Amino acid sequence: MTKADKEAPEVLDTAGELSPSTDFSSEAEEISRRSPRERRGKVKGSAPVGVVFFVLIAIAAAIIVFSGIYAWGSKIDYGKFFFLLVVFILADHFDLKLKDGATMSLGVAPLVGAIFCLPWAQAIWVFILGALVTLITRKFGEVKWDDVLVRLISLIGVAAMAGVFYALKEALPAKPLWSGGYSPYQLLSLIIAAAVYFLMYVTKEIYLLSDKGQIPIRAYFKSVVMNSWVPYLELCFLGALFGLIFTCIGIWHSLIVLPMLFVLMYAYNMVTQADEYLMETVRVLSAIPERVGLVDEGHAGRVAELSGKVARELGLSPDEVKQIVHAAYLHDMGAIRKQAVEASQPELLEAEGVVSGGVDIVGGVDYLEIAAEILRGREGLGDRVASLSRRKVVDTGVGIIRVVNDFDKLVRGSEGREPLSEAEALTEMNLERGVKYDSKVLRAIARVLARTR
Repeated sequence: MTKADKEAPEVLDTAGELSPSTDFSSEAEEISRRSPRERRGKVKGSAPVGVVFFVLIAIAAAIIVFSGIYAWGSKIDYGKFFFLLVVFILADHFDLKLKDGATMSLGVAPLVGAIFCLPWAQAIWVFILGALVTLITRKFGEVKWDDVLVRLISLIGVAAMAGVFYALKEALPAKPLWSGGYSPYQLLSLIIAAAVYFLMYVTKEIYLLSDKGQIPIRAYFKSVVMNSWVPYLELCFLGALFGLIFTCIGIWHSLIVLPMLFVLMYAYNMVTQADEYLMETVRVLSAIPERVGLVDEGHAGRVAELSGKVARELGLSPDEVKQIVHAAYLHDMGAIRKQAVEASQPELLEAEGVVSGGVDIVGGVDYLEIAAEILRGREGLGDRVASLSRRKVVDTGVGIIRVVNDFDKLVRGSEGREPLSEAEALTEMNLERGVKYDSKVLRAIARVLARTR
């Protein structure tokens, strides 16, 4: 190596690879000097967090003022208003548990009903007062800025939904009238308005997910929509039913919808609980090689945790991250097979490697199909996986687990080798970038480690 090569500054080459002189320690120190807010910075493709806060607060304040002037300056049916407020508060204390840790409040249903039954400004104040009560009672004095911000986003969504509904109701024909004195065009207006609120719900969930890393919005938009549109549609249906019964039959008859809401919640929460049981089972299985002394204690958990963070850093969706985490937990299951092969058929040792042995555990589970493909590795990937998008996820997952697995071993040390610091381990692995290790994964792990210091 020439003197010029030694003195070359840290650069990124035209192919996006790490230069031979990449200094991971300096990059990590630069990021770690930032405050937690600066580390998070901004979601890729979005405005800085401080600007977003200011804009949301300004919009929410304008909504509160104008809707308050209109609502409290007009005639109010207090019986109807407070009945809908109490129902909303009751429902808003319960959530549907969705995939990837997302939730959806049961309060969506009575809120849709309130939009249908009340003047637009009063419907907004049902949400404002109800959200304030729920925020206080559910958090018990532990309200954080993120909780307030989420409610502000929801308030803007409610205002948009109410505005769209009443604008369409005024613009569309008022006849024919059905039983109860409403037009079928009102239902069409409600459907469109509910779609507007759904977009704000998606925005809120993307904001919450963005806290987990520097994530491009497009990576989460698809995942949030796919996981939440069906339960949202069901809640909106029950909300419309609530509003129709409220309008046509009366206040107390509308309460027959509430048991339906809790049945829906129970069904979704049972599915989510089953998903959690699956993860616990995977964790238990991952501990087997550790308990029999074939792998260091806690290795699988460390690899899985860091692999998940790196996958999020690379912009993978929550579903894809979960598959990589499952594969990371089980990547050492083949150590048991490796021991058996060494004793009986040493010539098969290379074919029956450590990582591929986990395929037998997850290969027969449809839900873990991508995790199984990750454990099978890159060889023959084009023949096994037809979908280009899935193939990309599998290829990325293989690269992540390979880097994180070796990184953990270097940092922890092994028999006859002293443990390295994180920066030293990454620098050593950089010597084999593009050959054994994926450059973008090496960069991602450096950023993740710097932010968690």
